[in-house]
Amino acid sequence: MSAALIIACQPSSPTSDVTAENSEAFDTKLLIRADSITMTPDHILSIKPTRYQPSLGLEGDIEPIKQVNLIAAQALTVEQVLVKKNQRVKKGAPLFTVRRQTAPMESIESSEQDDNEALTPLEVEGEVADNKSTATEPEPSAVNTAQAAPKDSTAKNSDNIKPNAEKNGEDDKENSASASSNDLDNNQASKHTETANNLITVRASFAGRIEKLYVKKGQKVAPRQPLLTLSDGTELHFIASLPIEAKSQISVGQTVNFTADGLIDKFTGQVSKLTVTGLPKQLLVYVNVVDNEVSRNQIKPGMKVTGRVDYGQIEVGTIVPKRALHNVDLTVLHKPPYKPLRPLSANVWIIKQNQRLTRQPVEVIEYDPLTKQYLIAGITNDSLICLANLPDESEGKKAVVS
Repeated sequence: MSAALIIACQPSSPTSDVTAENSEAFDTKLLIRADSITMTPDHILSIKPTRYQPSLGLEGDIEPIKQVNLIAAQALTVEQVLVKKNQRVKKGAPLFTVRRQTAPMESIESSEQDDNEALTPLEVEGEVADNKSTATEPEPSAVNTAQAAPKDSTAKNSDNIKPNAEKNGEDDKENSASASSNDLDNNQASKHTETANNLITVRASFAGRIEKLYVKKGQKVAPRQPLLTLSDGTELHFIASLPIEAKSQISVGQTVNFTADGLIDKFTGQVSKLTVTGLPKQLLVYVNVVDNEVSRNQIKPGMKVTGRVDYGQIEVGTIVPKRALHNVDLTVLHKPPYKPLRPLSANVWIIKQNQRLTRQPVEVIEYDPLTKQYLIAGITNDSLICLANLPDESEGKKAVVS
């Protein structure tokens, strides 16, 4: 009799899934007893399996792949500024010249500093995926060393801006010191020499645009003060963060389809690198924008983008109306692309084969704006869904349909 009751309660056609949302039966009060709940057939929804492709949402800001922020590692005086903001420069072009200040600040030469530690007049901040540390070559005099340092694990990929010395004459060669500047692209150190008066010319190591210029001629610069930002806007990417559990579901080379705020077209990217952060432990996903005619004319640095990457095999879910879902905010699904970055956790009341009610945890995968229904995962097809908004104490009670 129990099996016959469940079969008899199943809706006669799929259209009842939609009409049930506005059915007058929901205005009928449920009869709740100590061990049972009496409801109408319109409160019951049969499982309607639907196949879907699992995917992960990715969100980030468009950034140049090559970008460096040049900062002062010690007190300097700007002798010349050879570029302007927004100016495009070629690789090797001189950017500016600086001179060490004759009386270094206290923060530069601390009494606690090791005598063998090299002081650095310049530093390059920028993200380098394959560089965990910098390679510098200490000088016997503990001065005149240019150091390139990665910004952090979440910053932008970059090449190094290489300081190059100006030579005032052959007689100064014996008094000059050599230093190494780490090339953030290939880890190869390039040598430079400095004259006795500590004059340094800084040159661009890649072609790009002067995005930010913080200094002017004659300016005295304190340690850690930014000097200049150089970026190459022809190669772009964005960086998204995922829970560390997603590491097994994504790999380098996967295709990412994404959209940009304010644009109608869809664009394509490719996963170029995966990095695990410390605290909090997350997976950083680097997505390079595929350079084509569509993206080249529209995608610019600073844009916010949202994309998805497919993973795994086709799975089976269930279509339900909003009334079936409890303990969840569905607002985020009501705008394109109608999918959350991560599945939303919700609860659904189901009736098992023994006619007992159970509150089942599910994941909300997608919203269909045409049918106004939701795709969920986590329910087997040997149960029925109860659309009634039941109190928590309904767990385990018998469902009676009349």
